[in-house]
Amino acid sequence: MGRRKHTPKAIEKEVLIASRRRCCLCFFLKDRDEDQKGQIAHLNHDPSDPSFDNLVWLCLEHHDEYDSKTSQSKGFIIDEVRHYRDRLYSQNDPEAIRKALPEVIELTPLPPTSEYELLRMSTPDEWGFTSDPWRYPFWQVANQPCFFAYKARNRADGVCLIERIDLPDGRIVAACIEIAGNPGMSITNCVEDLCFQVCERFKIPANRLIWLQHYDYDETQEWNMVTFTQIPPEGPFANPRWTRVTSELWRELRLTPKKRLTQRHGQFNSKLTKLFHWPAHDLGL
Repeated sequence: MGRRKHTPKAIEKEVLIASRRRCCLCFFLKDRDEDQKGQIAHLNHDPSDPSFDNLVWLCLEHHDEYDSKTSQSKGFIIDEVRHYRDRLYSQNDPEAIRKALPEVIELTPLPPTSEYELLRMSTPDEWGFTSDPWRYPFWQVANQPCFFAYKARNRADGVCLIERIDLPDGRIVAACIEIAGNPGMSITNCVEDLCFQVCERFKIPANRLIWLQHYDYDETQEWNMVTFTQIPPEGPFANPRWTRVTSELWRELRLTPKKRLTQRHGQFNSKLTKLFHWPAHDLGL
């Protein structure tokens, strides 16, 4: 089983259009020709393979049934689900679906050693700093999210916003916000490594951490709290679990989320409203 991989928006769009949000099993086995609440499932049960041919829209009931292992009754097999999916897709025009997708333009890669690298190698005292890791400033001012550049295992390094909130009871909220334009791996797909880098850089004890996650550019995305079955020092952050932040949990944290990320004088305003006294001073460590 591979590591989960975020389904590209273009492929997700193609699946939704091709299926018209019809569950293929309901469509052919129960004669239900109507859009249904459901999810995109992986035919081979491998979340690291988000290719169009490996995805299918299933209703919630059939998705649970397909992903579950049964000891008595015979569950749905991959060829069976693929057969019904392809029959459903054939009722739409696949060429029209493909044409609705944005064209992907591949750029010509630079040579192994560019003229810029040659210049850096010949004058290291002057240009060597450009190959150093990005240096973070002190922690941000209160009520102000800060850019955080992070490393990813697949070398698709990304950037997000991190806002730290010290709760009155000693716990520390790290609000991780993905914004439009992140060039690398999403904050979901590398949450373990991202959490490790943030906590190490800003000296946040793992046993006091509350990790919140949000996609600011997607209005359908809610806030989620991520918990791990393993945390340092026992080992790296592992086995993440996402739980939607309910109104009850917001009250318990004494925080309220804002609908939109706003700016003032070129700096981001806080994405969360604090319902407790917050000293207006720098939180630099």
